[in-house]
Amino acid sequence: MQKTQFGTFFEIGGISAMEALCRSGLDYVIIDTEHGRFSVESTAEYIIAAENGGMPAYVRIGDISRHSVLRMLDIGARGLIVPNIRSVEKVKKLISYAKFPPIGNRGYCPNRTSGWGADEWASDALAYMKTCNQQCKLIPQCETTEALDKIEEIVALDGVDGIFVGSCDLSIAMGIPLQFEHPDLHAAIKKILTTCKKHKKESYIFAGNIHNAIMWAEAGFDSIAYSLDVSVFIQAYRNIVEQFRKEIAQP
Repeated sequence: MQKTQFGTFFEIGGISAMEALCRSGLDYVIIDTEHGRFSVESTAEYIIAAENGGMPAYVRIGDISRHSVLRMLDIGARGLIVPNIRSVEKVKKLISYAKFPPIGNRGYCPNRTSGWGADEWASDALAYMKTCNQQCKLIPQCETTEALDKIEEIVALDGVDGIFVGSCDLSIAMGIPLQFEHPDLHAAIKKILTTCKKHKKESYIFAGNIHNAIMWAEAGFDSIAYSLDVSVFIQAYRNIVEQFRKEIAQP
């Protein structure tokens, strides 16, 4: 049985925080430039820190543009999580930005992933582009009803490596905001998962608690993105404070 990958969203920021996450046993981290306060420069530093710690770093980009896609791939993102997908045409545009020919039309320039052209493995441009197409994952999010309606077409596209289920926004779009146990949400998620399995594409899902993380792993998802690092940080200290106050009988 293939190991279920287990990661988290990086929101706190700071190289030390990234280095600490690398020691946690997580399989990957998603640097959130959609909601996070990160620049291209700081994101590059976090990617390097993750690489040095032996942990792959994905990036969630904030908009569907050639600039956003290229910059994050060129600084070393191992994959892109892309939110707010609403049409097949948008995904096709993403593929054209993110994948080199013959799959897409990604712009070529020596960058840090190839040692700016100095690394021996990247000296053959065609081999380098093929490797990037294989290793740099493009993972659209399914978090809108439009994407859900077109999920079969989206998943089937050559260049889409997987789908990330954004449970929070999908539930809101379906009119059942944050009702994670709602049967309609479960049915939608299972539809996405089944479609990924059918087309042999990777399946990712966000889980806000360990119960849902285990449930979706047992359902067959390839990867669980568990909560946000900052949420885990807050809850851990809340638990410690609560235990301390309880033990010494202070409010």
